[in-house]
Amino acid sequence: MFEGSKGCFLLLGIALAMLGGCSQSTTHGTIEGTVLLDGVALAEGDVRFVPVDESSQTASASITEGKFTAKVPVGLMRVECSAPKVVGRQKMYNTADSPEVDVVGELLPERYNVRSELTYEVRPGTQQYTIELTNQ
Repeated sequence: MFEGSKGCFLLLGIALAMLGGCSQSTTHGTIEGTVLLDGVALAEGDVRFVPVDESSQTASASITEGKFTAKVPVGLMRVECSAPKVVGRQKMYNTADSPEVDVVGELLPERYNVRSELTYEVRPGTQQYTIELTNQ
């Protein structure tokens, strides 16, 4: 009888785990997105979703070869994108034999990051979102 009970508990545990995995959050959405700059996939960067009404947390994701996936609270979000750009080189130390390192700046105009006016309404479930940016 103990063996059978153990088996029932195991099956019950597996069933609950499967149900838990199938449940859909009503407080968050999953955004599978693409970021394009002048029609070309952005090589690398970050995307942030900042709540317009400041009632939930900010969410962010890395952009790799134009793609990102982010779990974001439901609601209207301000969308900020940033991408690194090498703007020069400088010595790491103030010595003659110091190695040089890249100086990195922002590739995207401020209107897409610190002054972004882009918004997106996040809904529960999985959604697709293409962010089209221009350098002009």
